Amino acid sequence: MDRRSLLTACGASALLGMGPAAFAQTAAPAPAASPAPTRLPELHIYIPGGAGGGWDQTGRTLGAAIQAAGLAERVTYENKGGKGGTIGLADFVARYDRDPAALLIGGMVMLGAIALGQSKATLKQVSPIARLTNDFMVMVSRTGQALDSMAALTTAMRANLGAVGFTGGSAGGVDHVLAGMIALQLRQDVTQLRYLPTSSGPEAAALLEKGEAQVAISGYSEFQADIEKKLLTPLAISSRRSLYGVPSLHEQGLQTDLSNWRAVFAPGGIGAAQRENLRRIVVAATQHPTWAQALEKNKWFNALLHGPDFASRLVIEQGMANAMAMMLKLRS
Repeated sequence: MDRRSLLTACGASALLGMGPAAFAQTAAPAPAASPAPTRLPELHIYIPGGAGGGWDQTGRTLGAAIQAAGLAERVTYENKGGKGGTIGLADFVARYDRDPAALLIGGMVMLGAIALGQSKATLKQVSPIARLTNDFMVMVSRTGQALDSMAALTTAMRANLGAVGFTGGSAGGVDHVLAGMIALQLRQDVTQLRYLPTSSGPEAAALLEKGEAQVAISGYSEFQADIEKKLLTPLAISSRRSLYGVPSLHEQGLQTDLSNWRAVFAPGGIGAAQRENLRRIVVAATQHPTWAQALEKNKWFNALLHGPDFASRLVIEQGMANAMAMMLKLRS
């Protein structure tokens, strides 16, 4: 890997995963006074990931805030994980395309899965409503195992990259990309990276317990309970500086940082007025104290961006995801 490729990789990393300061600059201003959203008797939130994962946490938190704000009398949830959310995306499009009371959770991971070219379903088949949150990934190992520090991990990767098992979210997703970026920084052949995809942080932690992987990557909130119980040892976090008492990759000599955002989408076949009502419901819910409390509890950064601004940003993000998939040789 030459210097130009490494610099390009770092640049792609920065664009794909902007930190909280950057999100603060690009987030939409507080919405001007507009007609109040129409309250829904029932809202269905479709979560294309496993129970307990980041999308599941986001979807159920959003639903709770919508109910707390009095914007829906009842909220139902549906989980269907697999292939970075693209299985759920295709199912959502097939079943809820014209439902004005349905929302789909998604995010950066889904862009990576689409970039692999293994799914006919794309985000062009749904309507972008709002980017909601941003967080950073933490790398953990099972407490008491040999790879108990970032120094031990990088030594092992340099000695035999293929002997280190990584696990996290879907293939091509943000967790996979982060592992690949570290391998590039260490000037390793990224095609030798051994990565086991899962549909949630708890599933990744289970692979560590079984010994099928040595390092797991996910959002901090998905590992937080096990870290606090000292079942998992945090090795590094993917922000520029330390967070939650965990040193960053930068602070440990690896010039890599990456963040993950999550968002919500509406069915592509509904009318403009119905789509606008869902946008108003979501934005209003993010102004409710329930949402603010959840951001603090889950250690998420507020990254609200909605309407045309989010739709435009999404086009750029998908292009960068495509470039990263090719750079990491996940796609020919």
